[in-house]
Amino acid sequence: MPSFVDPVHARLEELFRAYGARVKGLLSTYGLDKHGIDPADVEQEVRIRLWKALERDRSGAFHASYVQRVVASTVIDALRRAEVRAAEPLPEEEDDAPVDLGEGPVGPEQSAGDVERMQGIERCMNEIPERRRLPIALHLQGFSLQEIADLAGIASAEAARKLVSRGLEELKSRLRELGYGNFED
Repeated sequence: MPSFVDPVHARLEELFRAYGARVKGLLSTYGLDKHGIDPADVEQEVRIRLWKALERDRSGAFHASYVQRVVASTVIDALRRAEVRAAEPLPEEEDDAPVDLGEGPVGPEQSAGDVERMQGIERCMNEIPERRRLPIALHLQGFSLQEIADLAGIASAEAARKLVSRGLEELKSRLRELGYGNFED
């Protein structure tokens, strides 16, 4: 009985035969161990991303520069995930005693005020022209200027920076008008 060889799997193995040493070398230059990241986990994630890319584009040629970009973006994502991990473990609970997080219960006044402020911010955002609104929203979510440019269809990271900068100034001005305080840069 002839064995079936998945062409995507075969191309992935071919890619790693050609570039596997380069991938390992690149991963070693990033010093992932200092951040508590296992380079083998990142290498596995690179394999998964390349496999998905091969599934999407079965006829595409994946050169060293593409593989290097996949490695770099995977490392960046791993470093971002490592940054958001808790720096200190939570204290162990003893005898099921409640843990004091330093804040008391949120009262109805504070809750209503929070909702009102969020609605005010949403109104201010909706008043900003769409060309600036999307870049500001992406910026506030932590996207880089290049990612904002790519996602919003903007020509360059510099153009995205200008839209974000002008949009944030406009947003701050509108929020000041509503009495939401002064903003220090």
